[in-house]
Amino acid sequence: MNKFFNGIKFFEDNVAQINLGGTATASSAADDAAEAFNGSRAFGWESYGEAEDGQTAYLERDFGTVLYGDTLIIANHNLRSFNLKINGEYFSQYSVQTQRGFSLVSFPYREDIRTLRIEAAATLEPGEEKRIGEVMLLRAAGQFEQPQELKNTLTREQGDLKLQNGKHFIFNCGRAWTFSIDVFSLSQADIELLQKLQELGTPFYIWPCGGDESQFEYHFEPFRFCDFYKVSFSGNAKPNLKDNMYWSGLRDSIKLVEVE
Repeated sequence: MNKFFNGIKFFEDNVAQINLGGTATASSAADDAAEAFNGSRAFGWESYGEAEDGQTAYLERDFGTVLYGDTLIIANHNLRSFNLKINGEYFSQYSVQTQRGFSLVSFPYREDIRTLRIEAAATLEPGEEKRIGEVMLLRAAGQFEQPQELKNTLTREQGDLKLQNGKHFIFNCGRAWTFSIDVFSLSQADIELLQKLQELGTPFYIWPCGGDESQFEYHFEPFRFCDFYKVSFSGNAKPNLKDNMYWSGLRDSIKLVEVE
């Protein structure tokens, strides 16, 4: 399988998390609404008593202040379609990419987002309660124009407790991805994107498939459409201008580690 992947995309940090302030509510099961903004896709919000197709349910977030963004991630959901309200008004100027319960919504950059509501009247399987695992509001940092080499490593941490009888108790502590990107680019836009990411000083998100899952021969993690990771730089970069000539392009090697 080719190691040089097109269009790796990056996004700045998620500003929708509930621990940043504000409130969350919903048309039903309102006590669970905040679970869709807690940074974990494993747990989220599910409606109660609104399973009938044609019955509109909603999940709403009031950020408590004005935020900005141009990208909305709706992860681990079962909605057949949805409508968006921003600041109390229906919003239609967006495009949606959806696969297997993961939607990426792109819209013109806005600096005035105070409230966000997601409304849905039907689910992928008729008669199910409406479900949303996680909602994220981000700003796109950019996307590589030229193919770059991406290598990935999955680390599974295990605890090993030796018992008095000599046997062992093994327990899983968690898992995390590490990505190495060997960059070679003649594109000034790609060079500037890499510099921008390095200068952010905060965690950001990497979308390895960049919206094009078909470039991978096998659709398994971390290259599926729904695979979206929060990362930070680790270690030192290795920028190099071949033969010290600017027009020959930038070569670099960076390491990204998955973070909370």
